[in-house]
Amino acid sequence: MLTIDHIGIAVNDAEVIERVLNKLAECAPAVPENIIQQGVRARFYGDETHIEVLESIDHTSDLKRSLDKRGPGLHHIAFRVNNIQLQFHKMCNEGFIPLTDSPVFGANGKRIFFLDPRDTGGILVEFCQLMNQYTVLFDQCDELEKTMLSSGRCITSGSDSEHVVTSQGVSSIGRSVVIHNASKRLVGQELQSPSVPILISEVSTQSTHAYQLQCQWPDAQVVVLPVSIQHKCLPAVIFDFWESIDHG
Repeated sequence: MLTIDHIGIAVNDAEVIERVLNKLAECAPAVPENIIQQGVRARFYGDETHIEVLESIDHTSDLKRSLDKRGPGLHHIAFRVNNIQLQFHKMCNEGFIPLTDSPVFGANGKRIFFLDPRDTGGILVEFCQLMNQYTVLFDQCDELEKTMLSSGRCITSGSDSEHVVTSQGVSSIGRSVVIHNASKRLVGQELQSPSVPILISEVSTQSTHAYQLQCQWPDAQVVVLPVSIQHKCLPAVIFDFWESIDHG
C-alpha cells in the first residue's frame, strides 16, 4: 500500500483548530503557507503522517465552495508517490479522472494532483511527490535527524559525499555542512575554514557563540532559534539552505 502522506482538514478558522489539535494530540504551532494559485492557506502538523489544515484565502476558491456547501471537516486523503507523472498516467489508464490536466505545485514543496471524488466513492484523493530530496549524513544529532527524516525530504547516507548535519567537528564535509548546536564547543578552536557552504544553527541562549564562530568563518550563514521551536522550524531553514546551493 502507498504511504499516506497526510490527511487534509478544511476549516473556517485555523487558529481554533490549532488549539484543538494542541489539546488532542499535543501539536506544536505550525507555520502557515499560502498557495495563491489554489486560494488556500495550509498548515502541516505531525512528524510522520501529517495533518494538513486548510483555510480559504480566496472567496472564489474550490475550498471556499466546499466549506460553504459541506462545512468544515475532513477534506481529503493524500498518498505519497515517488514519480507523480507516472502515477498521473497510471490513474488515467485505470479510468480515474484527475481534476487537473497535469500535476501542479502544492504546499510543502510538493507536486500534486487530485482525483474526481465521483470515481473514488465520494472521497477526495490526492497524490503527492516531494520535489527536492537530499542525501544527508547525520552525525550525532539524533533528535533533529528524526524530525528531518519524517519529512520525507531526506535520504540517509553512510558516506560523506553529500550534505552533512553534525553536532561534532567539521572533518567530514560533502557539498555543505550544518553545524548544529555545537558553537560553544567549537568557537575559539583553530579550525580550518570549510571550503563548502556552511550553516551554523544554534539555540538563542548560545547565540553569542554562534556569531563568534561566524567571525571565524565569515562566509557562514547563522540561524538562531528559541530552543522550544528549534526542531520545529529549523528543517525548513536547512531545506532552503540546500535549495539555494542547488540553484546557486
